[in-house]
Amino acid sequence: MRIDHVAFGWDALAPVCDALDRVGLPFDHGGTHADGTTQMALTGLPDGSYLEYIAPTAGTDPGAAGFWPEALAARAGPAAWCLRSDDVVAAAKRAIDCGLAIEGPLHGGRDRPDGRRVEWDQFFQGGDDRWFYPFVIGDRTPREWRVTETDGVTALSGVDTVVVGVRDVETAAARLDRRYRTPATTPVETDAVDGGDDAFVLPGFPVALVRGDDARLDRVGERPIAVLVGTDDLAAARTAYELTPPVAWGDRSLAWFDHDLLRGRVGVVG
Repeated sequence: MRIDHVAFGWDALAPVCDALDRVGLPFDHGGTHADGTTQMALTGLPDGSYLEYIAPTAGTDPGAAGFWPEALAARAGPAAWCLRSDDVVAAAKRAIDCGLAIEGPLHGGRDRPDGRRVEWDQFFQGGDDRWFYPFVIGDRTPREWRVTETDGVTALSGVDTVVVGVRDVETAAARLDRRYRTPATTPVETDAVDGGDDAFVLPGFPVALVRGDDARLDRVGERPIAVLVGTDDLAAARTAYELTPPVAWGDRSLAWFDHDLLRGRVGVVG
């Protein structure tokens, strides 16, 4: 699994950008997607992964915007996660071989604020469960056109863990194993993630599963509920950004970006 990015969905982009400014997390404006219904900003991280902040364009009903309208309308925050592939067609065939319905590959793109057109191919897997699974992307144009490390990012490495909210951890783990041959889950003691239960990590894979909140599951389904960015120096990260006091994440420590819009949704783990 190579995490490409995690999408953070909201019903407007300005409040997200304001929250990022307030906690000191830099970002770049990324432009408008090809269908004209969504716009985005992003924080490019040193390992090449990134956080994408996505919202409807002006005048677009959030419930009819892009691929995640229900997540945008619900201000869900984490909305989807994406893996990078050098061969999208081959990856799609592997998904089919594992018994998953797919949509795509689809030709995607966006127009950056500087006028440069960025293009890629992507596919979604899992049918009605598509947001539980990562979608897969492969670049048509050079990847550095799509994302580069954002100036001013410090004390962070890249996307460390995508926390997926599910109805039943055992069932969800079996579904990931069938698709990606993942190891058995290992519980991580924490009270930091919504849902009230311990998280379950997949050793060697950038995924954790947690029994999600029923109201959110009913509203937006099984999908990411939080994204944790890695750091080698949590003390330095707490100096660089406005973060909450650390709490346990197994034998590691986790601090959230300290803003109502980000707290519990985007954190730093080290």
